[in-house]
Amino acid sequence: MTIVSSGAISLGTTAGTDRSISGELGGTQAHSLSEYYRDGSYSDGISISANSTSIPTGGSGATYYGQAIKFSDFYGVSAPVAGSLATTWFTGFGQLPRMGFWGNKSYTNANTAQVGANAGFYNDQANDRIALRDSTFDSSAASSFNYSYISYTGYGTETFRAKCQYSVTASSLFTASAENPASYSPATNTYANISTSSYSPVWQWTVTANSGTETGTLTANSGSAASSANPYWTIANSTESDTVSGPSSTFGGTTTYGNTVSLTATRGTSGGPGDDGVCIHEDMLVSTQNGQESIHTIKELSPKIWAWNNETSTKELVDLLQINIVNHDNLYTVNNLKLTEDHVVYLEGFIKASVAPAKTLENYEVTAAQLAVGDKLMKEDGTLETVTSIEVLAEEHVTYTLKTTHGNFYADGHLVDSEI
Repeated sequence: MTIVSSGAISLGTTAGTDRSISGELGGTQAHSLSEYYRDGSYSDGISISANSTSIPTGGSGATYYGQAIKFSDFYGVSAPVAGSLATTWFTGFGQLPRMGFWGNKSYTNANTAQVGANAGFYNDQANDRIALRDSTFDSSAASSFNYSYISYTGYGTETFRAKCQYSVTASSLFTASAENPASYSPATNTYANISTSSYSPVWQWTVTANSGTETGTLTANSGSAASSANPYWTIANSTESDTVSGPSSTFGGTTTYGNTVSLTATRGTSGGPGDDGVCIHEDMLVSTQNGQESIHTIKELSPKIWAWNNETSTKELVDLLQINIVNHDNLYTVNNLKLTEDHVVYLEGFIKASVAPAKTLENYEVTAAQLAVGDKLMKEDGTLETVTSIEVLAEEHVTYTLKTTHGNFYADGHLVDSEI
């Protein structure tokens, strides 16, 4: 039932069933108007048609909004028809993979230097969406994964497909080597079924320099037309009657299609960059829609993450946007919670605190209180846990952090900040 075109409307059904935003577009309590930006990435069963242009668009992963959202934006809006994709995924502020970032990296190492980029798709049927995971990486210890989503309706049992149009050039290889692309990557412009159990298909390019003093490169240029763009992705339903392609961007009236690629690996005398970042020990499980899960499981299946909405004082399931995994040797154990000295935890009253506030401020420009014995940590079950011990955790460990739409998550049942 289409929302009325004038008069009072509400998030719930207070104003009437034909005046309810959640009644028409979905969503579970507690409702927030900010959930309903037209950004192609929705939580709590919300589904918004790309044709509902009166609703302002959000940004990549709903982390940036260029326009305030109002109740009047929903006048005359209807839910998407069955069997439709949210076509805003590759457009506006949310070009994905991220143009200018994905596929662009240079790395030098005295022993072995490897640089690469990949992108893959996963049909997350539990949440009625196609997930995209992309990564640009090097052979240092750190790795980072970015996640974005496109919702669908009426496709509960549909077999989705994906393809990539590409022509990537390898140069200056000599003794260097390249995956252009990896052997498991589908050929250019060739559809492959999107898996419902893992990220597949995946397109990956890597270049490796591991002998002599050498540099290897992989390059590709974006295009002025979709037919000349590369890499350029398309997802489609089984009959190709419903498709979404991208990325593309328009500036000064000129539209550019596809991603540029510039991957350079050099074996030389200088080492790679150091590994920074606030992080949680890999043993600390994360609260997800499926229960407590390891960061390594989350990386592969990108479930929704439980986080705290401080505006509404409620715990909410939200989208996973990014994961960073890196080795660190500056960890502490706070009660049973293992984390780096500069990682922010939340105390009673949503107060930020860390073991080393000066490091938190220096590294991330975040002001935090000094964490001390006697402080009370916010927990997922709504209780507070008194800090009874803060001890150094010796040696180097695998650690992680993840980014959500609320900027926080629960690790080992404790509320911690994303810090990315």
